[in-house]
Amino acid sequence: MRHLQGQPRHQTSLLPPSVEEYVAEDHPVRVVDAFVDSLDVAELGFDKAQTATTGRRPYHPGDLLKLYIYAYLNQTSSTRRLEKECHRNLEVLWLMKQLAPDFKTIADFRKDNGQAIKRVCRQFVLFCKQAGLVSGHLVAIDGSKFKAAASKDQALTRKQLEQQLGKLEHKIDRYLGQLAESDQQAETDLDQAKVNDALAYLQAHKAELQDELQVLVEEEDTQTCRTEPEARLMKSGREGMVVGYNAQNAVDAKHQLAVDHELTQAGTDNQQLEPMTEAAQQALEGNLETVVTDAGYSNGEQIEKTWKTGVNVAVPSNRAVNNRGSGEFFQKSDFIYLPDEDAYRCPAGELLHHKTIQRKQRMHLYSRTGCSQCPLQARCTTADRRWVTRHFHEEALKQAQQQATPERMVRRMATVEPTFATLKRLLNKGRLTCWGLSSAHSEYSLGVLSYNLMRVINILGVKGLLAKLG
Repeated sequence: MRHLQGQPRHQTSLLPPSVEEYVAEDHPVRVVDAFVDSLDVAELGFDKAQTATTGRRPYHPGDLLKLYIYAYLNQTSSTRRLEKECHRNLEVLWLMKQLAPDFKTIADFRKDNGQAIKRVCRQFVLFCKQAGLVSGHLVAIDGSKFKAAASKDQALTRKQLEQQLGKLEHKIDRYLGQLAESDQQAETDLDQAKVNDALAYLQAHKAELQDELQVLVEEEDTQTCRTEPEARLMKSGREGMVVGYNAQNAVDAKHQLAVDHELTQAGTDNQQLEPMTEAAQQALEGNLETVVTDAGYSNGEQIEKTWKTGVNVAVPSNRAVNNRGSGEFFQKSDFIYLPDEDAYRCPAGELLHHKTIQRKQRMHLYSRTGCSQCPLQARCTTADRRWVTRHFHEEALKQAQQQATPERMVRRMATVEPTFATLKRLLNKGRLTCWGLSSAHSEYSLGVLSYNLMRVINILGVKGLLAKLG
């Protein structure tokens, strides 16, 4: 039988292949190498970029950064596996020039250089801007929950702690009652030593829970995670409650490149519009025109501040409507606001004057009496008084709603949501492996950098991108 035969393992070659021949000329790993070599790691703030004249020589931060970008491009985040790849993977041997750091060195680099890695992401966005790959004409902002390394079982709310304390106190009272009964009886089968041991354990556990509850009360917090205190318990769509972080992305619509990102502890998005827009505007060097988000970002104060920076904001309203009946009732839009009189004119021509303020809801309230005598009451209210609310930032909310056209909302979804889908595939199916907010942010930044690099390779090709980097 005729089969292809490999080379004998003990046969020597007169001219052995060089390491350079391990990787093809159009292999993506060459892009990783060229991009990192173009960076000034000392200026970006990487640890150990400047070396001392004494002591053991450290690894160059650029080499470890190359290793991590390659790892996330290939969905590998385990530092122990990366240590093995440095010895057996030909592409990694080429990229690292046969350097083989241990897993602890690799892990410490990611943990200690979170801010510097984010600056690298910003540097790559500037490169994309110069290459004409981002425009700033339309940037979509959205958030998604990423699970923390900690287990959900380690997260507790203040209410759960109070419930656990109540159950422990009930058990302690039951044991104390059993001991009291045994003292009154001459003969009993109760093993007092075991009961005392169990009682001591329960009292010690009670003291621990009381300490945790006291910390929450002092810090005015509502929850804690025992193994990862910075992770938060938050809602995550179909998955229900998860322990993790809220990742924010600002994605340019031209080629779906992430121009900025952040990992936050906020459970909702309604405080993220202004900081994310400001960061995206800085990344685009002030060339941001329009920001579009979903209704989760509907915050009048933040929208108004963003408008004042000159950025057009498109955010659908997230407010209730008069939904009684079959749509024949007057909505708030049917009432005309008169700024000179600070009053509303109703469809019947009557004025609703300013009555009071609800500061918690940030609302002005307007009303009039005598609605029972109005011929249009059946389409307005069942009471004798109709109330209309006006938000402190009503005009900003109204303009943002008008800008949130169906076409823009469809484009928002097609721009930012696929980005999160790809990032969750790159980042262990949406489960971060680093402990703590700082380290988790560093891991997320590496995922965003790898995503952007992969997108540009798909757009320009390896040789085209190498030409621009050169």
